[in-house]
Amino acid sequence: AKFLLALGRRAPLLACMSLAFALASATAALMHATSASRQCAVGRASSARLVEAAPPPGFVWATDDGADAGRPAAGGPDWGGDLAAEARIAVRCVQRAMQLCQALACDMRVVDSEASGKEMDECDVTAGVSFIKAGDSTPVTAADFAIQGLISQELGRAFPADRFMGEEDAGDLREDAALRSLALRLSSQYGGEPDEAAFLASVDRGLEPPRGTGERCWVLDPIDGTKGFMTGQNYVVGLALVDGDGEALVGVMGVPAEEEVPPIMAAVRGHGLTWWRAGGDAPVEQEAAPRPAWADGGAAPPWLISPQRAFAECQPFGAAHPPSEVCCGAMIKYFYVAAGRAAGFVQYEEQLKSWDHACGLICVEEAGGSASDCEGGRVAFPGRTFRVEGGVVCCSRWASEEVRRRLLGAATRR
Repeated sequence: AKFLLALGRRAPLLACMSLAFALASATAALMHATSASRQCAVGRASSARLVEAAPPPGFVWATDDGADAGRPAAGGPDWGGDLAAEARIAVRCVQRAMQLCQALACDMRVVDSEASGKEMDECDVTAGVSFIKAGDSTPVTAADFAIQGLISQELGRAFPADRFMGEEDAGDLREDAALRSLALRLSSQYGGEPDEAAFLASVDRGLEPPRGTGERCWVLDPIDGTKGFMTGQNYVVGLALVDGDGEALVGVMGVPAEEEVPPIMAAVRGHGLTWWRAGGDAPVEQEAAPRPAWADGGAAPPWLISPQRAFAECQPFGAAHPPSEVCCGAMIKYFYVAAGRAAGFVQYEEQLKSWDHACGLICVEEAGGSASDCEGGRVAFPGRTFRVEGGVVCCSRWASEEVRRRLLGAATRR
C-alpha cells in the first residue's frame, strides 16, 4: 500500500514526462548515465563471472581474421534497408520499456533470493508488484505486463497487419486488482492507453495464434531474467520481428544495467549490428568492438551454458573448464557473445520458447558470429515454441572453427 501511495504521488510528474517522447528519451539517457551512483537502479549490478583457464596444448581459441569477419556496424541513414522503419520503432519500444523498468525499480524492494537458477520463492515477491508463475516458479512483475501492453499497442498502431506474440497473458491481472492497477498505470505513463479494457486486450493480443497467411510476427519478452530485475542483477528487454517462415528479420536487446558499452544492440538481417543509448533516435557512432583478450590465446575461452546444471553433460573443453556464470536468462548470454565477452553459448535444451531466443540469435549473427542447432541447422521460430536438435549453439565472431566444433559436438545428444 505504501508503494502504491508513493507511486501515486509521483503520477502527475511521470504523466507529464510521457507527453513528449524526446523528453522521455532524454530522461532515460540520464538515468542510464547515472545508474552507477544510484542505489535505486535495480539491475545495476552484474553477477557475471567469466572463467578462463589454461587450454590444452595446441588449441587456437580465436579466428585469425576475426577483425574482418563481421559485417560493419553501420549506422547511417540507410541502415536497415527496407526494414529501417521497423528497426527504429523496435528500438524506440525497447527504450521506453527500459525507462519504465527503471521507474519501477526505484520503488521496488530488491530481494536476495536463495532459490536456484531462474526460480524464486514466494517469500521473495511483493504483493501487488510481483508474483510467482504457477508451474515453473519463475517471477513476473507489474513491469512485465505493463511493457507487453505498451509495446503491443505501439506496434499495433505502426504495423497493423503484423501479428504480435508476447510471453504474458492478462489472466493473472484480472485476478489481482493491485497488480492490474499498477501495470495499467505504468503503461499509461509511458504512452499506453489509459483504458483498462484496452490495456488488458493489448496484453492478451500476445496470445494470437498464426493466421495461416504468412504474416510477419513481432516476438516480445518484456523482461528476460525477471529474477535479475528483482534481485539487482542483469535482465534484458528483447523484441524481434520474424517473417512468415519463422526467420528473424530484426532483433533488439536492451540491458539497463550495461555500462561498458551502449545498453541497446539492434540487428537487421543483412545490415549488421548497431548500438544505441537508452535515449535518442540515432545509433551510436562507435568503432568496431576490439579483439577480446581471450582471443589472444594463453587461456581457455570463456563460454556460457543454460541451464547451468547442464555442464554435467555438456563439456566442450573438458571437466576442468567450466562455463562462466552470467545471470539472468538466455538473452544476456546472447548479448555477451555478440559483444565478444564470451566465445560461445549453448542453450542445452531441445524444446524452447521463441521469445527467449529470437532477438538474441539475430544479434549474434549480425555481429559476425554464428548460430545454429547442434547439427549446424537453421533455427526458426514458427510459433510460441520451437524445437532444435541438441540445443542452440552460438559463437562469437572471434571464435575459431575449433571452438565452434567443440561447442557443437558437446551439444549433440548421445
